[in-house]
Amino acid sequence: MGNYGVHPTQYEKLSNSNLYSMYRESVYSKLTENEKLDLLQETVNRDAVSRGELGAPEVKFAHLPANESGNASNGVIRVNYDMAVKGIQSVEYKGQTIERQMDDYNIQTLNTVLHEDSHCFQDQVIDGTVSIDDARLTAEYKANAFSYTAILQNGNYQLGSQYMTGETPAGYYMYYFQATERDAYLYAENKTNEILKEISSKNGFEPSFEAYSKSMVANGYAVMEKEAIEHFQNPNFVKDVNNTLVNQYYGTNIPVNPMTEEAVKNEMVQTYKSLNMQMDQGSYLSVKEEESMSFDYKPVTLEEYNQTLRDSVNGFYSHSINNPSVSNGQALSETSEMAENYHAAVEQFQNDMGMSGTENEIAVDTQSEDMSTDNASLEDLGSDGLSSDDEMSL
Repeated sequence: MGNYGVHPTQYEKLSNSNLYSMYRESVYSKLTENEKLDLLQETVNRDAVSRGELGAPEVKFAHLPANESGNASNGVIRVNYDMAVKGIQSVEYKGQTIERQMDDYNIQTLNTVLHEDSHCFQDQVIDGTVSIDDARLTAEYKANAFSYTAILQNGNYQLGSQYMTGETPAGYYMYYFQATERDAYLYAENKTNEILKEISSKNGFEPSFEAYSKSMVANGYAVMEKEAIEHFQNPNFVKDVNNTLVNQYYGTNIPVNPMTEEAVKNEMVQTYKSLNMQMDQGSYLSVKEEESMSFDYKPVTLEEYNQTLRDSVNGFYSHSINNPSVSNGQALSETSEMAENYHAAVEQFQNDMGMSGTENEIAVDTQSEDMSTDNASLEDLGSDGLSSDDEMSL
């Protein structure tokens, strides 16, 4: 559960209208650091209740890297101190850190805690703490957590991250529109707009509201979606990004645009490599843009890599053998070829990790030469096959 729970504040008796009115720049700028923190905590407390979270995450100020407004993990939301308290935004550009005074830091801070609480809600959906009626959305969230799967590209297996951080040239679009970020951006933008309308109707418009509105006109969800569709020449880009992740995670075969699928898989592989490099250097994850999701990344062992590949082969076979358009012979033949690639991938992983002899070596029982005639040999790939959770109708 992490730090989810009850977090009392001095503002808990205020109405929503009076609470949100404190985000006016004329009020927010005069609050002390502790008062600002209590305002953010109370906002998250109420947002967590409205979303059905089991307990509210704790809000803290933190000195975060440039370009990062906030992050969330283990029931703790960390908000950039310079932004939320001082109204200063730091941006890295060509190796230099540039600071600027924000005209809408009060509203950007509100948007940030709503975005991060979305991730806390998603975490509880993913781990089963709470359940939602939308099975498709639950599947998308689970397929977009910090996990890894084996990706077959050009006849070779590579590990890819199911959560993407924007490593490839157009990777920011994959980062922005993967299910967890897609919904966090859209939810925070919509709820912030609702709060601004309520404040404005009661207290009038302020310059900070106009500055925030202009930033959304330039960089909001609708603008980003239009850019992504035009860049990839795919009107179903957002849908296809997440269907690719779902296919990869569950072993399904939902039709997607081939170019978008290739771009997503490349981003998954490059993200995985980047995360491993950061771990090797002892650094923390730093998502390229403003927010990062909960993060508990661990490097992959040979055993885990082996099992991931075995599961992928099993999933491929289960899908093919149940596909009425594919004969049993074709399913076995294609799975046999996939199993051969699996052997080569495990050997390559051992070589890359500097493993020699039998140390840390995993015995692979696959008898690929028998697979064309004997279904039982598929059990040698891993007798568990697909779990009932993976056999989803999506």
